[in-house]
Amino acid sequence: MAGKAIIPRLDWLKDYGGRALAKDGIAGLILSILLVPQAMAYAQLGGLPPQTGLFAAMTPPVLYAIFGTSQYVSVGPVALVSLIVAEASGAIGGDAMSVVTIIAIEAGLMLFLVGAIGLGRLVNFVSEPALLGFTAAAAVLIAASQLPTLLGLETEREGDLPGAIAGLWRGLPSLDLPTTLVGGAALVLLVLINQFAAPLLWKIGVRPPWRQALAKSLPFLVIVGAAVAATYIGGEIAKVSAIEPGLPSMPSLGAASMWLALAPSSLAVAIIVFVTATAVAKSLAGSDRSGLDTSREAVALGAGNFVAALTGGYAVGASLSRSALVEESGARSPIASVVAALVVLATILFLAPLLAYLPRTALAALVISAVFGLIKPRAIRAVWRHDRIEALIIAVTFAATLLFGVRLGLAMGAAAGVIHFLWFSSVPRVTRIGSDDGGASFRSVDRDDVEIITLPVLGIRIDRSIYFANAEFVEEQIFKLMNRHDELECIVLDMRSVNSVDASGLAMLRRLVERLELADMSVHFAETHAPVLDKLRKLDPGVCHFHRTVGEAVQSCGVSLDEVNDDEVGIWPR
Repeated sequence: MAGKAIIPRLDWLKDYGGRALAKDGIAGLILSILLVPQAMAYAQLGGLPPQTGLFAAMTPPVLYAIFGTSQYVSVGPVALVSLIVAEASGAIGGDAMSVVTIIAIEAGLMLFLVGAIGLGRLVNFVSEPALLGFTAAAAVLIAASQLPTLLGLETEREGDLPGAIAGLWRGLPSLDLPTTLVGGAALVLLVLINQFAAPLLWKIGVRPPWRQALAKSLPFLVIVGAAVAATYIGGEIAKVSAIEPGLPSMPSLGAASMWLALAPSSLAVAIIVFVTATAVAKSLAGSDRSGLDTSREAVALGAGNFVAALTGGYAVGASLSRSALVEESGARSPIASVVAALVVLATILFLAPLLAYLPRTALAALVISAVFGLIKPRAIRAVWRHDRIEALIIAVTFAATLLFGVRLGLAMGAAAGVIHFLWFSSVPRVTRIGSDDGGASFRSVDRDDVEIITLPVLGIRIDRSIYFANAEFVEEQIFKLMNRHDELECIVLDMRSVNSVDASGLAMLRRLVERLELADMSVHFAETHAPVLDKLRKLDPGVCHFHRTVGEAVQSCGVSLDEVNDDEVGIWPR
């Protein structure tokens, strides 16, 4: 219902007690160990000061706790959004903070509006193959964008892979060896930790919630170790910019022309945030998704983005790795993420000077190691086995994102998915049906190796709803199948798979009935759903007849199924 999603969802507080608070407190502290360095690293990915990522990690979890529907989802800076923000900032120019603030506000308003009017189901319009191709390509772009920082190079930020490779090649002569050694060592350790730490801890007997807590704490130790190594080596290795203790000030909001220019980037952010956050919430909901409301998710994410913009942050999304950590750490409610946000606030207020010792190359290594999770080879292989055309959508989206950047890549991938659906639905299967059990059931003649036992009555099944894009094709197929048989007297249309008929479909059926009437044939509709039946009753009642089953329709045409079997002369060859 429109408007329902904007009502705060606080019913989970009814049974909330001290034990749950203790568990959430522990989970929140564990989450903060991963959240603080990730927030700074993703801000660096977006070309922003490190404190921007920390500010973005403070207020959105509070808004999600009020409006969201998952007790585990961790809202804050994420790699995909940071990449889009970086591309938009580079393309528009001007003050980066103004750009990212406008994007967060516009994306937040879009998401809030979608949720407020109850259109959360729009999340389904980005197909799974398009999302797989996009995220895999985005992972490559993110890694490519962070390689110069990892190697100590100063290069122009590019939004596509050819530009990133060209910039990296031009900068290689100025490669800084100490920076490369620290960053490379950090990257190797982080990749090994991500791959083997959790399984190894399980083998030695460490169980949840401590298994993931320890596994996710190790990257923090790697970053600290890199800071110590960089300090020991000397001043050649670039550190993050100093963070001033205190709370943020409101940035300039720019001119109206900038708001219009950033609208496509904001839309891309809104789509990515909504699709990925919903996927994260679903993956952590297990078998019981009854409490998951996509419209509420949109409102929570929209409110979180809007408030993040007003508190010095930038656009945020849901992190699968952090959310999974919250779940395995034993969290009982969204309070766990709020506790982590409070730790981030304390870090800004009291530990800001220490953060200036972190080397930028180590944060780049953290980003690169984290984005490997965006590439899902198992899911891609499953799509390949399922449907080669949908696998092609993955390839098209992947290539488009690498060549043209994240905004165009996402748009082309979504368009490819919609085009595939429209084409698939415009050529529905229209097949003759027969029986091998004396008329008890009717199945496709071409697929199930059954015979037509009803002639001169021909049964035809339409396997999709009839609408403007496929009505003419359905009509052509029906007459093509009819032309394969002589002296037909009656046509039975099996409508069990037709869930709707629009005005174009009804007009087509009216033409069909009129043509068959001129040929002295009657039309019998079988197994028609009630909403469709109400529309079909507008057709000529003198020619059209409606029946509960295909068998009843066939017998009403004068064929006695009780007397027909597969060995009789009446069977026609297929």
